[in-house]
Formats: sequence, structure tokens, C-alpha cells
Amino acid sequence: MEKFMTLLQEKLTPIANFCGTERHFASMQKGFMSAISFILVSAVFMILANPPVTADLVAQGGFWSVFGPWLDFATANKLTLLIPFNMTMGILSVIVTFAIAYNLAGTYKMPKLNAGMTSLVMFLIAAAPSSYYQLADESVLQAVPCTYLGAQGLFTAIIVALVSVEVTRFCQTKGITIKMPDGVPPFLSETFGAIVPMLANILIFFGGNLLIQMIDPALSIPSVIEKLLAAPLSVAVDSVPGALLICFMTLLFWCFGVHGNMIVMPITAPVSLAAFAANASLYAAGQPLEFHPVLMSLAINLIGGTGNTFSFVALCAFRAKSQQLKAFGRASIVPSFFRISEPAIFGAPIIFNPILMIPFVLGGMISALLYWGAVSLGLVSNFYILVSGTFPIFVQGFVQCLDPRIWVFTIVLIVVMAVVWYPFFKVYDNQLLAQEQENAAVASAEDAE
Repeated sequence: MEKFMTLLQEKLTPIANFCGTERHFASMQKGFMSAISFILVSAVFMILANPPVTADLVAQGGFWSVFGPWLDFATANKLTLLIPFNMTMGILSVIVTFAIAYNLAGTYKMPKLNAGMTSLVMFLIAAAPSSYYQLADESVLQAVPCTYLGAQGLFTAIIVALVSVEVTRFCQTKGITIKMPDGVPPFLSETFGAIVPMLANILIFFGGNLLIQMIDPALSIPSVIEKLLAAPLSVAVDSVPGALLICFMTLLFWCFGVHGNMIVMPITAPVSLAAFAANASLYAAGQPLEFHPVLMSLAINLIGGTGNTFSFVALCAFRAKSQQLKAFGRASIVPSFFRISEPAIFGAPIIFNPILMIPFVLGGMISALLYWGAVSLGLVSNFYILVSGTFPIFVQGFVQCLDPRIWVFTIVLIVVMAVVWYPFFKVYDNQLLAQEQENAAVASAEDAE
């Protein structure tokens, strides 16, 4: 194990250092990490609005009846409880595009606030253009589509942030700006200096949307990106190789800030619904359930959300030596238990982090294969109950198959994922610990002077 960890450190640390120092990758990491507080707060309200039980379980009485008052309260007030979630996680891409542009502009010594605001406006133009609708009473409603404001629009948010800053920088370095006299206050000079770059960015993103809509009025920049990413996955969904490809691409998309689940959902949802319906009918008729490979994709989010990151978060909370990972683990352990993976993906962070991307993808693939093997050998039942909600570990799998053996499978999965994650966790933890010790030494030296 020690030799393997040393090999990992030798091979991955240079790549990680490059991603941590190259301005674009570093700005993306800082941008996503700046959103972690919003993600953690949104997770609290998501949990409150989704009790870890169903009405049928509560109706059975016994232990599950304890959750009855919570379920009644959440059912009656769900829309209200989800308002903070919708205004944090629901606008995650808006937050991230501002933060990435803000940080990238800082590396170029450009006005950071103007860059962040420009990126935010360009993202709204590209992903959520305002439209007017005439209602039945002849009044006019101005509305903004929200589809891509949340995690579904993250890839577009990244592109907009990087391109808008580079376009602005190009205009400034080439002198394509409005120049004010020397006596003008700096803030006013910056404001006028941003006008021409802003117009150039509008030409790119608004003009791009218009060109796309000339071909198909239903499309936009983010929807075209989504379709292009989903195109390779539209074949052989309900086969074992196809299901493994779906799992792999879902996890890989997340590593680069793309909401992998939303990318594959249009492809997998019809097949998954048909699989659940077929197995439910078989169960009702008292016949053996059938294995549908598409349901293997559910195994990659049984523990800790997408990527089964609970074991990693637990390692960070209880085994990390670096203060950064320890604080992250303790803050993320509860959301992770409720299968909310965004704090781990954006907070560790896993995205754009080559050390953690490997176990994230590898662990998910192993989880899918283990589920396939367990079902094929008759060790656990096939899923046949379709449920939605943020059910915690041990509850999610159980309510989908009502087979207590799934609890044993979940425990095994937690242990296996801990083994998969551990060497990569140690390499990353040691790297952060070394950085913290170096920073502390520099601070001590400065204090001594």
C-alpha cells in the first residue's frame, strides 16, 4: 500500500500542481469552492423538505411512525421549504459564473467586480433570456426560464466565465476600449472602459443564441451543449456495456463541472421508467423480477449521492490530518448521509482535481459492477419501486426493493468505497498538510521579522 501511495503521489502530484496553479483551472476550482456555503445551506432545506420516509412506510406504524409529524409538515409546506433551496442551489450556475470570472480577472490584474458582473449578465443572456408572454386576461408577463440556472447549466457557466474574461482582456490589451482622461476617478474610468468589451461579449453570446434559434427556435447555447454531450450515450442504454458507459460518462461529466445526471436523464429516464413498471407488474403478479441493466446507474448514488462519496467524506471527517479536509468532512458528513453529493464534489473539491477524480469515477464503476453481480447471484432483489426524494443511506435502497439484504450490500459498499478512496485521500491529505505547514512557517517567519 505504501509503495502504491508513493507511486500515486509521484504521478498525480505534478498534474494536481499544474491544475492548482494554471490560472484557468485554479479560477474554476476557486469559483466552485466559493459556492460551497450556498450548497451546504441548500442541503439543509432539501433534507427538511424531504423526510426519509414515504407515506406507505409511516402507515405501516412501528418505528416509521416516528417520522409522521415531519412528513405531514414537509408535505404541507414543501414549496415554502424549498424556496431557500431554489435560491441557492437553484441558481448555482449564476453564482459560479460570477465567481470564476471574478477570480480569473484577478489573475490578470483586471477589475474583478466588472468581470464578474459581465460574466453573470452574459450567462443570463445565453441561458435564461427574458421573454414576454400574453396571458388570457390580456396582461403581459415577463418571465425568465430557470432550467439552466442551477447545476444543469454549470458547463455553460464555466464557458461563459472564461470566454467573457478573455474577450474583455483582448479588448483591453488591444486598446479597443473607451479611454477617459487621466483626471477621471479610477472607478469611473473602469466603468466606461468596460462598455466596449461588454458589447463584444453581448455580440458573441446573444448573437450566438440568435444564430442557433434561426436553425431551431427551441434551442439555445446551453441546450446545444447538453445535446452534444449526450449524443454518444444514446445507444445501447439497457445493456450492461451501455449501462456502464452511462455510469462512466455521468461521473466523468461531474468531474468537469457538468451535471452528469441531467445530461443522461433524457436518455435513461424512459428506459428506467419502463424497467420499474415491468418489475412492479411482475411483483404484483407474484412472478420473479427481471434484471434491467439501466438500473445499474442507481448503484452509483446509493451512499453519499453521485459517485458514492460517503466513505470519502467520512475519511475526511475522522482521519484527515490537514485542517482543510477535516473541516470539509465534518461540514459535509450530514448532507452526504442524506445522499447529497454536491458538497463533496464542489467542496473537496473533486471537480478539476486529478487526485480525487480517479477514485470518484473508479468507485462509481465498481459500485455498478457490484450491484450487477449481487443481483445476478440473487444476493439482493431487483429494484422495482420508483421513489423520488432525498432519502438517506440505508433507506433509499430499501424503499426501492423492500429487501433487507440491501442493507448488507450497502455496508459492504461503504467498506469497498473506503478501500478505493483511501490511498487517493491520503495523497491529497498529505499534499494539503504540507501546504498548511509551509504557510504556517511563512507566517511565523513574517511575525518574527
